[in-house]
Amino acid sequence: MPSSSETALLFSSIARRYDFLNHFFSLNMDRQWRRKLVKLAGATDNARVLDLCTGTGDILLGFAGSNDTVSCVGVDISDKMLEIAERKVEKRGFAGRTELICTDAMNIPFADGKFDVVCVGFGLRNLPDAAKGIAEMGRVLKKGGKLLILEFSPVQKGLLGWLYSRVYLRHIIPLAGGCISGSASAYRYLATSVEGFLAPEKVILTLQENGLSEIAAIPLTCGIAYIYEATK
Repeated sequence: MPSSSETALLFSSIARRYDFLNHFFSLNMDRQWRRKLVKLAGATDNARVLDLCTGTGDILLGFAGSNDTVSCVGVDISDKMLEIAERKVEKRGFAGRTELICTDAMNIPFADGKFDVVCVGFGLRNLPDAAKGIAEMGRVLKKGGKLLILEFSPVQKGLLGWLYSRVYLRHIIPLAGGCISGSASAYRYLATSVEGFLAPEKVILTLQENGLSEIAAIPLTCGIAYIYEATK
């Protein structure tokens, strides 16, 4: 697992082509998954939302666009990713109620119980310690608030799982990602990080161990990804 500084450099190196490759590799399903997360959160009027590992800000923009009274904070360790997010926020006219902060998601610079919704999309598996990351998310979440995680799942069994793991993750993504982004090593890491991530039942257990309740694990697209939702 890369250190936080190594992760920042890795994502900065692919920031320019990150959005395109996300949509390309998922056949645009990632857009639907993010929209589903925002809908499940059910952010109410004047809610405060924290999006960890916000990247180029797609989930953040989803929340800002869902309700014009919601205020959003996006945190990411890569300044290059945040530069893209900032341009997208300004283009959509959300700058007045959206804040972007370059910092480590393992040590969120906010007081306990600050947010009504805390989420992370495709970032939990890139943290040095997923359990600590979940604990930190829970710390800044208000009592009764919603925590949501959108993340890829380790490969499922059967032919589809074999093709996804052995062919798609290990060969197609590093090759195509490398050609388009210029960093095959970054996409090789991103592919292998999926295989090494926690199984859904372990994510659920970690949420329980951090005092969260009403936990649900929602499979997306044959279990390729999951949305985990929980309440503090």
